[in-house]
Amino acid sequence: MKFTIKNSLFSAIVSELHKICSNKSLLPILSGIKIEANKDGVILTGGNSEVFVEKKIPLQISGETVVEVHRAGSVVVLSKHFMNLLKKLPEDIEISTDNMQSVLIRSGDIVTRLNGLSAIDYPKLPEIKILHSVEVEFSSLREVVKQTIFAVSKSEAKPVLTGVKMEFEKNKLICIATDSHRLSRSEIQITNSEGSHSVVVPSKSLMELLHLKESSFATVHISIANNMIVLSTENTILYSVLIEGNYPNTKSLIPNDFVTKMTLNTKALIAGIDRACVFSEEWKHNNVHLAIVNNSILKITTNSAGIGMIEELQRLSRVEGVPAIDMTFDGRFFLEALKGIQEEQVTISFCGVMKPAVIEPEGNSSYVQLISPLRT
Repeated sequence: MKFTIKNSLFSAIVSELHKICSNKSLLPILSGIKIEANKDGVILTGGNSEVFVEKKIPLQISGETVVEVHRAGSVVVLSKHFMNLLKKLPEDIEISTDNMQSVLIRSGDIVTRLNGLSAIDYPKLPEIKILHSVEVEFSSLREVVKQTIFAVSKSEAKPVLTGVKMEFEKNKLICIATDSHRLSRSEIQITNSEGSHSVVVPSKSLMELLHLKESSFATVHISIANNMIVLSTENTILYSVLIEGNYPNTKSLIPNDFVTKMTLNTKALIAGIDRACVFSEEWKHNNVHLAIVNNSILKITTNSAGIGMIEELQRLSRVEGVPAIDMTFDGRFFLEALKGIQEEQVTISFCGVMKPAVIEPEGNSSYVQLISPLRT
């Protein structure tokens, strides 16, 4: 194998894949990146026991030659030292291998050699039998994942809750995440959806999706097999196992009847809750208290014996129902829910004492957050 490539492009992709490579796997070779050169360009692959990502670097990008392949071949190189070395080399590099599987890297007058591993021993990516497939714009998929992934469970007690449930309906993709204390649900329009089906995707795999450097206008092809999901763009393929198990029926969790609804400025509320969290650190659940006063003002308060207290008043744009809210919530949960809202105004609906509150962008029911209050 022998090829020449622009190092700025190459090192960026190697750094991206290094974050995926496993350092704790029973297969030591998974701490490496597989490099394959052929007549069409260079393919880099990195992965762990749950997810693999394959990145293709074509010979030309936007009409500019970025790779010149002189001899086809493949090798696996340990990602950590490879990444650190590439960052310290000038722009263009030449990478080649010999019969001893060592990797020779030339950059100007600099010559380095790293020990390599046989690409034959690297796990082969599966050939899957596709059961369902859809297409979606990368920016839309990225956004719907960002709006839900933070609500997955951090505990392995219920493995199915550590993933995001993806429901595919006619021309619609719905993402749902819950840890039993909060729930996040977001939906987007898609094309080519065939019937209704659902899968649970590990949150770790979807985090790798968020890290991919793709054009916002790129099209993502989502393919579903019996135990795997494949997300592919023009030059990237992400393979992930699915989580087996019965995901809870979340439709019945979102209430339709409310005692009180209040609407206010999203950015102002985010800033207010964020300030209150400074004083809530000593509480296990970052207690932030919300109350409606004078029928039109939201009071945000937090008291800390060791730090101090904060009290902030924000004017409500609208109040419907009984203006008598006096409840405590996890401030960090509240912040994470609010930060996914792009609209100027947010509506928070209350169902009664110790019942979950529903957070939605004003006039947009496609994005819903459900947060349980705290007992104080």
